[in-house]
Amino acid sequence: MSDVNAFIETIGKDVSAAVAPKIEDFAETISTRAFTQYGPRVSAFAHQLVKDIIDEQSATVRDFATGLIQDIFQRYQPELTGELHTRVVPGGLQVTGQGIKLDLKHRDSGVSVSSLDIPVSITIKIDALGVTLQDATISLDVIS
Repeated sequence: MSDVNAFIETIGKDVSAAVAPKIEDFAETISTRAFTQYGPRVSAFAHQLVKDIIDEQSATVRDFATGLIQDIFQRYQPELTGELHTRVVPGGLQVTGQGIKLDLKHRDSGVSVSSLDIPVSITIKIDALGVTLQDATISLDVIS
């Protein structure tokens, strides 16, 4: 029996050595041919298909987005509450807020959906400013 196993093993090694490279070369040839001949065609087809889908569906997406935005603006009413205070500071104006809140309410019921506190503290830089008065009247009322 060992002669049969050795026989089969020897034939297998010889076939692997002689035939396997031919199969690998054949597979490489098919792969190269498919890549060079069919790859560009598949790529062009896929590119055109994506372009067609975008062209055909862009109006649908645009209409959907427009309708959704209109629905949101019709559904909700924003309200801004609070106080802004302005002070003249060196080099500009300082604006601060107290109790600034953005409240989003349902338009139909007025019920608050959500609110957001907005901290406001900004300084607006103003370069040197000159004022020219022409034909101005100044009156001072003194109360004693």
